[in-house]
Amino acid sequence: MKLAQVKLNNTEHFVCLFAVILLGLAASIFVIAGYHFGFTLINSTSSYFPATFWSVITLLGDTHVAVALTLFLISQHKQLLPAALIATIPATIVAQSFKRGMPIDRPFSVLPEDSYVQIGRLLEMGSFPSGHTMTAAVWVGLFMLFIRKNWVSYTLAVLLLLAGLSRIMVGAHWPIDVMVGAAIGLLCSLLGYKIATRYQLGEHKYSQAILLVFPIYASYKVIEHNGGYPLGHPYISAIILFAISYFIFVHAKNLKFVQGRA
Repeated sequence: MKLAQVKLNNTEHFVCLFAVILLGLAASIFVIAGYHFGFTLINSTSSYFPATFWSVITLLGDTHVAVALTLFLISQHKQLLPAALIATIPATIVAQSFKRGMPIDRPFSVLPEDSYVQIGRLLEMGSFPSGHTMTAAVWVGLFMLFIRKNWVSYTLAVLLLLAGLSRIMVGAHWPIDVMVGAAIGLLCSLLGYKIATRYQLGEHKYSQAILLVFPIYASYKVIEHNGGYPLGHPYISAIILFAISYFIFVHAKNLKFVQGRA
């Protein structure tokens, strides 16, 4: 029990440290080089990978995709969905407050049309912070906290960096938007995790059935709509279909085991 607690603390510290580093880096760039620093340099390298690749990666920050991906873990971790719902509340409040109260122009409003790479739809709401990156950070943080394995945390950290990078590559956000969005998402995931596990939310079978509505609906929305990135939609849909299949397989296996014991 003591060992498990140590591992849990290490993962929490990793999530916090990751968020603090991102915030510190964003603040340093803003003070030293200005808000728009780094966008053109990073965005100009997007051609090194196909537009389809960046479309798939950026869709990992779509809210429906993130919720649907919880199907990979909700069978083993009953508090995951409650934690995600709790984390979403402050994340949404913070994001919408900045986007509406302190609107910052996106790259397409500032830069000449032919001076950068644009992939997918144009977004007109305020640029700061990156909502896609924030969403990706929430589910990445929660997956880290619930799985609690070092190699998983490092792998997911890289995936989060790619998701944030993709927002620059598709021409939707400035680097500072991405770093702050990721940091907020990670901190909100920790808040959601602490509350959900502290009060053992989602343990009751009826609450589990009700909560299951969210990933089911999200899966439908992912398959039904391309999220503004049609190039990546078939691949994301395939991932979500795999998540659904995995969820069904796990439950069928558990049911078979219970019936066998009976």
